Amino acid sequence: MRQNRKGIEGVPVWKNLSFHDFLSLEKSSNNMELAEEFGLNLYQVNQLRKKIKRENY
Repeated sequence: MRQNRKGIEGVPVWKNLSFHDFLSLEKSSNNMELAEEFGLNLYQVNQLRKKIKRENY
């Protein structure tokens, strides 16, 4: 039987970060600072910001 890599390796990095910390820094920091702080790339930071805006309506 084949095993696929769905364990911890299959979970994107941004799902393991503290969203409360991200929200507190999101308003006062730019994308580059957020990426460095949480170990994300700029694309992931932009995706998180879009998702937060959609869910706050």
